[in-house]
Amino acid sequence: MALQSAPGSAFVLANSAPSAFRGSAVATAATGGLAPAALADASAPSSVSFVGLAAVGATLAAAASTRRRGQKLAEKSGRAAVVARRAETIAATAIANGNFTILVKALQKAGLVATVSGKSPYTVFAPTDAAFADLLKELGCSAEQLLANPDLKSILLYHVVGGSTMSSSIKDGQKVTTAQSGQLAVQIAGGKVKVGRATVTAADIECSNGVIHVIDKVLLPPAAPFDPAQQVGAGAPLGYFDPLGFSKKGDKAGFNNLQASEIKHGRVAMMAALGAVVQHYVKFPGFEDVPSGLGAVTTAPGTYGFAALFLVSGVLELAIWTQNDKKEPGNFGDPAGLNMYNPEMRQKEINNGRMGMFSVIGIIGAEVLTGKDGMNQLGF
Repeated sequence: MALQSAPGSAFVLANSAPSAFRGSAVATAATGGLAPAALADASAPSSVSFVGLAAVGATLAAAASTRRRGQKLAEKSGRAAVVARRAETIAATAIANGNFTILVKALQKAGLVATVSGKSPYTVFAPTDAAFADLLKELGCSAEQLLANPDLKSILLYHVVGGSTMSSSIKDGQKVTTAQSGQLAVQIAGGKVKVGRATVTAADIECSNGVIHVIDKVLLPPAAPFDPAQQVGAGAPLGYFDPLGFSKKGDKAGFNNLQASEIKHGRVAMMAALGAVVQHYVKFPGFEDVPSGLGAVTTAPGTYGFAALFLVSGVLELAIWTQNDKKEPGNFGDPAGLNMYNPEMRQKEINNGRMGMFSVIGIIGAEVLTGKDGMNQLGF
């Protein structure tokens, strides 16, 4: 045969392989499945030796190829893992990170998950759970109460800036406009970056649709200027009605004072309009001879009763039912325990009070002109 190997060369190759190789199925394949005796026989035919060498060579080549393929697969899977991480959206990144559980719940509650999962690039200053814990302690409320806050969406959007803003492009003194239409001032000093009142603790977390900068405090947008047109009382059919401009935008104290006065006048007017009807039929003991209508105020003992009522009302207003700046205008508690104090009932009371004021002034005006009390005017 033209191609021959040195006697015993297959034996030498097989036994010079590592022990793990010798004891494996690969080792068996390397020897071509030959019996040990044939391998040990140095005088074995050269064709047998060639077969053994060919098998060893083929096996080693296959092993090397497999190893190279494994390396390529490992490299490829590693690259895929990196790409997969970079392909995550801002929302997915926050969800996968255990430090943003409250932020994720807030995004879900405010309906903003789709916003930070879309293709439009955003920069998010993301407060951690520890930052939210500090805020809850500062506000004295629970996480559930914070999530139920009607301003939650505005607070979250105050942490979002359009476009991907990396830390390398941020400059000291720069102001960035948030999705809430507010502005955040950036300060760089001592190797630290501050955004508003928060410090950036981790920067440039790249996502498929933007970048995340982790911050140590929750950013609270500045309160919007007080707008009287948005307060309870600006209801149908006229909406906000202030033709003489008594209420100024931003003047909360002035508006509250005017609305508290309106509510008090409305309550008195409702009682007066009801009294103008009831007094026609009902007389308290000792007041049987007191006439109905305005004459009840000018005829004794009705005069004394009116004076006593005036004094009692003064004591209640000055000493008991006093206006508290921390409460809504006209909020003097719930003495009857009806648990009906809400924006809807407040609006209804204001409307009824306005109707009461129109009613009582109409009753008084008509009596001055006709001399008839409230019920006589209706033909009773």
